[in-house]
Amino acid sequence: MKLLISLVLAGFWGHAALATEGGGSNYLPGFYGDFQMGSLPGKGLYLSNLFTAYQDHTGATGSAQEIPGLMYVPGNEILGANFAVGVWPSVVVIKDHSNGNTLERLSFGDPYLMPVLLNWNWKDLQISLYEGIIAPVGYYQKDHLNIGRNIWTFDHNLSLTYNLPADNELSFNFGFMNNTENEATHYTTGDELHLDYVLGHYFTEEFAVGVVGSYYKQVTADQAPKEILAQEYTESSTVGPVLMYNPSIAGKSISTSLKWLHEFDTQGHVRQDYIFFRLFYGF
Repeated sequence: MKLLISLVLAGFWGHAALATEGGGSNYLPGFYGDFQMGSLPGKGLYLSNLFTAYQDHTGATGSAQEIPGLMYVPGNEILGANFAVGVWPSVVVIKDHSNGNTLERLSFGDPYLMPVLLNWNWKDLQISLYEGIIAPVGYYQKDHLNIGRNIWTFDHNLSLTYNLPADNELSFNFGFMNNTENEATHYTTGDELHLDYVLGHYFTEEFAVGVVGSYYKQVTADQAPKEILAQEYTESSTVGPVLMYNPSIAGKSISTSLKWLHEFDTQGHVRQDYIFFRLFYGF
């Protein structure tokens, strides 16, 4: 899969020098990838709470995020598809103890907004199209340890879930990000491509296990002032196990998942390991 994507990108964008500002990105591996990522629940209001913690392989830098979200499914149709809207704010604690630093910060992060999602359901195949917007709300000051990135990111996504024979599932999310200029540094990060996937098996309707992973690559060059040294281009992959358990409490089904992602083939930023716990509940 990685080789195929790389060949396609090479055909479209050639071999330009690529980068992201500071080696960072508004893309978070594991935020998208989960069981049934291409499907949509029935009419109602839903809580989606995601906790994630990650650090580099030396333990010198790390972050923990609490990302509660609300998604509303009105039960109406547009173009033959159910639709939904959602918002995911976040609270982030971050540390940087590299190179003798003792920097730490706790603040709100940049929220993820979903103004529209369209979902089509054809029995064993579900497809969703949605637009994500990441707004520059999190803490940011030039030359500080920052939680926000001080840019708008527009994230165009296609999700698919295919229910395979023998109680198996294949789901993936393909996204493409456009970034605006950081007005504090006059640096514009290039466009970014991301792919998240899950291949899983259901032992029962309530319990499933699988393999989860991602591939990320910056595909267009940055635009930066001459005095700013361009970073090495950014690219990475992750893979790891995922567990899903959907208990019923007081007659309500609660969906939970736990996953660990190991990052490899990383360029442009320090390799990370990620852990995620997600809870999904309908009111």
